[in-house]
Amino acid sequence: MASNARTVLADSGFFIGWFDPRDAHHERCAEFAKRFPGVFVTSWSVFTEVCALLSGRSLEHFFAWADAAQSAGILRIENPPASAISEIWRWMQRYDDLPMDFCDASLVVIAVEQKLQHIATTDVRDFTVYRLPNRKRFVHVLS
Repeated sequence: MASNARTVLADSGFFIGWFDPRDAHHERCAEFAKRFPGVFVTSWSVFTEVCALLSGRSLEHFFAWADAAQSAGILRIENPPASAISEIWRWMQRYDDLPMDFCDASLVVIAVEQKLQHIATTDVRDFTVYRLPNRKRFVHVLS
């Protein structure tokens, strides 16, 4: 990754909004993706959720983009380390009133590990509440 490239976490809602033309967030997500010059980072749990929620041509286009984007170095699909199970659970317990699901917790753990603060998500409510170390807030790039 080039040192001047911006890196953004990508949540399920963003990918669904981008690849499903019927989604209420489609235009906003597609426009952001079109003009974003950096790298998307997501987790395998997010990738799996997107695959479960997209279908037909939308799923086909998502897979084609993901394959090409990984090859081009603009998509990184990562997992928190296996040792992060208890950390993921602590995050989910901390925000159980929302509740925080596994996909969100996996992104938060990746954000903490990689010191990422910018996120592409349509789940503004939850990612506005979640706090990173030192009480930092996520920066919503779709807003």
